[in-house]
Amino acid sequence: MKSSLSRAALHCVGALPTPLIRLLGAAGGWLLWWSRGRPRLTAETHLARCFPDLPEATRRRLVRRSLSAFCTAAVESPAIWFGSERRLRRWLHAPAAAARLRALADGHPGGAIVLCPHLGSWELAGMFCALHGGITSLYKPQPGVVDSLILRGRQRLGARLVSSDGGSGVRALLMALRRGERVGILPDQDPPEGAGAFAPLFGIPAHTPTLVHGLARRTQARVLFCYAERIGWRRFRFHIVPAPSAGDSVEALNRAVEKVVLHLPGQYWWSYRRFRRRPEGQPHFYPR
Repeated sequence: MKSSLSRAALHCVGALPTPLIRLLGAAGGWLLWWSRGRPRLTAETHLARCFPDLPEATRRRLVRRSLSAFCTAAVESPAIWFGSERRLRRWLHAPAAAARLRALADGHPGGAIVLCPHLGSWELAGMFCALHGGITSLYKPQPGVVDSLILRGRQRLGARLVSSDGGSGVRALLMALRRGERVGILPDQDPPEGAGAFAPLFGIPAHTPTLVHGLARRTQARVLFCYAERIGWRRFRFHIVPAPSAGDSVEALNRAVEKVVLHLPGQYWWSYRRFRRRPEGQPHFYPR
């Protein structure tokens, strides 16, 4: 019963028209702004610490835009997973970006590591890679019946998802690269203990995944970013950006992440508590 209700709810949200999805996202962002809850306080803390020289009015504007972008992603995801496939393919129709992705990611013996940060519509960026050449990506299992629903939705256009729990997922990524295929990784998440190292991100020590560096070192894979920018009320623009040095070290990875975030700072997920894990001896980052 619970599974059926969850499926029905996700399909109903997924059927909403695109302008309404954007409108609900904007409304949700304003609600988070005026409620002054944890998402707003986290975003404000990040922008104040990462960009101390920005005028206060500019930081406040970025917080509002980021909160709206986050809410839009939440409403948009069911549309990507369960909405009309015809509409989804229309969103993903970007011949020039698809050609650039193939030119940068394919035909290399060590495969390609495609980094999809929490920027713009990151769920759609993964779908774009799946449709235009395929991809194997790590995913974090969700609790309850929602996990199987989301997993099915994310694989609807041929993506292969492997669990980040345990070592089997990492082994699957390594084997895919050795076959010359693409793998997808979120480069800006706080990894589990033992899977990361601290490196500066906007001048702040951030617990950063070592997976990208490890895979690139073992396979000599190419490294690139893919992210989907929201345009207006209906459209998306896909950005395919080579990042050859991002696999050299965790420091180089964070420098590359900084560069793409600065391209679209208002569409970044600033309310994600990226700095919750601290180096030994350093104080708690967020207001308690």
